[in-house]
Parts: sequence; C-alpha cells; structure tokens
Amino acid sequence: MTAVDASTERRRFKRVSIEFPVSYKIRGTTILGRAINACNQGMMVESYVGVKTALQILGMMKKKRRSRVGLEFTHKKTYRTEAEIRHFHFDFSGSEPCRSVVGFYMPEIT
Repeated sequence: MTAVDASTERRRFKRVSIEFPVSYKIRGTTILGRAINACNQGMMVESYVGVKTALQILGMMKKKRRSRVGLEFTHKKTYRTEAEIRHFHFDFSGSEPCRSVVGFYMPEIT
C-alpha cells in the first residue's frame, strides 16, 4: 500500500475507516454492500456482485462517466440520497461473485 502525501491530497475532507451497511440501485438492481471508509462528501463501498451486474455497471459507466444512483445507508439513522459514482473497481477471479469497490461522491449530509 502506498502512503498518501498530505501535500498532494485532493480531498477536502479526511476519510475515516468505518463500516456500516449500504445499498444502491443500478438499473433496477439493488446492490448490498458495506462502507469501508467515508467522509463528509463521499464513501467507498465494497460489495460482491455477479458478473451480469458488474457488466451492467461497466456499461452504464461507459455511456456516462459520472452516473448518479440512489444510495441508502444506515449509520445511527437511515439516510437516502443521490450519489455520483466517481470510482469503481472489480476483481474478477473467474468465478462469481466478483468483489466490487465503488467510490461515491455525494453532497454533504447534515
């Protein structure tokens, strides 16, 4: 793992490691996952998806690089918001499910 130099950090808010359940919807498919880190304007979510769902996400991102999705999570209370996918990564191992890591940008939640 590479250390992040504080002078080159682009985020406005520091991310913290945290875990809580998250769900988001892609083309009618609800994906369940867990936040692995979060800040005031975003979070990284890890989930395990089938190849078909992974290909749907890739197809959607190919058409529109910054796609918006409905996001729901519970941390002390339940939040529902619209978020923009800014980063995604899939680990295909040749079998299902695939590990998915998706970075969401969202407005500050108060």
